[in-house]
Amino acid sequence: MADETTLQQLAALGYETGAPSQALARPLLICDVDEVVLHLVDPFEEVLVERGFELKSHSFKLTGNVFHKKTGREATQEEVWEGLTQLFEEQSTRQHLVDGAAEMLNNLSNDIDVIFLTNMPHPFVHHRRDHLHDHGLRFPVITNIGSKVPAMQLISQHRVGPVGFIDDTPTNLQQARDGVPHVHLFHFMANERFRSLVEGIDEAHVSTGDWQVASQSIREVLLENKAGT
Repeated sequence: MADETTLQQLAALGYETGAPSQALARPLLICDVDEVVLHLVDPFEEVLVERGFELKSHSFKLTGNVFHKKTGREATQEEVWEGLTQLFEEQSTRQHLVDGAAEMLNNLSNDIDVIFLTNMPHPFVHHRRDHLHDHGLRFPVITNIGSKVPAMQLISQHRVGPVGFIDDTPTNLQQARDGVPHVHLFHFMANERFRSLVEGIDEAHVSTGDWQVASQSIREVLLENKAGT
């Protein structure tokens, strides 16, 4: 089950636990934020450098890829999270919009509902919502901790139309594939270095860092059903 804060945020949007009073037929896109709508890797590297660390992209993860520049020691989980916390605190000036994200999502929203489901500490939800709103992305923002599947399961209970999920992290997509198998998957990773480390994601309709390509695939699957179920 999603944690209490995520459940409260969902309930405020009408996604309450228990039998839904009505099911929505309009298609829905559940959209990640970091490296999908806002850049994370590049600004996080800037934060790390300021803190005396560097990011080495040996694998698709942050923990285990961060090292102290002078000593070469691997950063602790706490040090990584301290850097991420600084980034989230300063996201309005550091995390710039991914090219095409605002235009494509707003175009899609003419026919598809959009919800942002982002993994980050709950206290930053207002920072994130305001930052996205400032870029013209006025869609609901739900913060989440851990697996996104419980939140997606709850959302899906209230929908009868097709549901899509776009995310940068293979683990999140694989968990969604297993936990909410009816949801259509799309892989998006803005950072080319990290995207090249992804070997392939079963069941994903597309894997890209281009919002024009992603938007076309989302539209075909959720609206035109060209790719099948």
